[in-house]
Amino acid sequence: MDLKQEFKSSFIRLPSLSPGISEYCLLGQIYEESPDELAQQMISVLAHSILSCQPPFTYHIRSLNCYLLLLTTSGKGALHYESQTLELSEKTLLFFDCRQPFSLSIAGSFWNFEAYFLCGSNLKTYYKLLEKEETPLNLHAHSTIFQYFKALERNNTSYAKRNTVLDLKCFTDIFTEISLIRSTESASEEKVPAYLMYMKKCFDYSYAENYTLQDFEDKLEISKYRLCREFSNYFEISPLQYLNRKRIDVAKDLLCTTDVPIHEIGTSVGIDNTNHFINLFKRETGFTPNAYRQNMLHPAKSP
Repeated sequence: MDLKQEFKSSFIRLPSLSPGISEYCLLGQIYEESPDELAQQMISVLAHSILSCQPPFTYHIRSLNCYLLLLTTSGKGALHYESQTLELSEKTLLFFDCRQPFSLSIAGSFWNFEAYFLCGSNLKTYYKLLEKEETPLNLHAHSTIFQYFKALERNNTSYAKRNTVLDLKCFTDIFTEISLIRSTESASEEKVPAYLMYMKKCFDYSYAENYTLQDFEDKLEISKYRLCREFSNYFEISPLQYLNRKRIDVAKDLLCTTDVPIHEIGTSVGIDNTNHFINLFKRETGFTPNAYRQNMLHPAKSP
C-alpha cells in the first residue's frame, strides 16, 4: 500500500476542510522511495507540506506508520491524542509518533505550518532520547532549527535535484538540537544557577560576539575560574568548547546552504582569523570547511 492509500484508509472520519481543498493537502508533496539506501534506513522523507490554513481544518487519524515533524510558523493549531491536547502556537516544533490515534486541527482564525512525515531507524532512537517528546518545543527567534528548515526547503525545491544526503544532515542536526534543548531544560529543572544559564544563552544566541571569561567575571561578579568549573560540571563541556561547537554548527549549515566564501562564514560566526577557523572546523568535524561543503553538496557516489 502506498502512502496516499495508507493515509486515506487511516481516516477515522473524513477531514473537515474548506471547499476545494484536497483531503491529501496535509501530505503535500509525496516522495518516492529514496535512492540512497543509507538515508532511507536512517531518516527518510515520506511527504512534505507547507500549508496556510483557515477554518475548517481538521483531520482525525487512526494510525500512520511514521513520525511527524511539524513547525508552526504563525497562527495556532492543536494536536489531540489520548486525553491530551497539545497547543501548536507560533515558533513551536512538534515531534510526534503517528502510530496512534490523533486529531490535528486549526485552533484560531489561521494556522501556517510546515510538516514532514518521516520514517527511518534513527527516528526511534531520537524519540527514546527525548523525555518530553510529545510536548511542543518553544523555539527562540534565532534558533538554528529555522535555518535547517530553510535548508531543507531549498534542497527540495526541485525533486529531481534533491540531495538526500543533505536532507539526512539537516534532520540529524534538527534532532540533535532538540535533544540538546531538552537536556538543557532538564538541567534547568535541576536548578542550574541563573548566571550559568545567562552564559549559555549568550553563546546560543549571540555566538558571533567576542567573549572572554574575564568579561563574564566582570559582568556577573563571580570568579572566572568558578564560572568555568561550574559550567563544565552542569553542561559537561567547558564554556569555550561549548561556544566553539555552537559556532561550528552554524558554520556547517551556512556551508551547505549558501555560497558565502569561507572567510566570511568564519567572520559571521565570530572567528575573524580564517586559518584559526579552518583549523578549528577540521578539529571538530574532520574536514576543512571547503571539503565539508563539497562533500555535503556533491557526495561521492558508491561504485
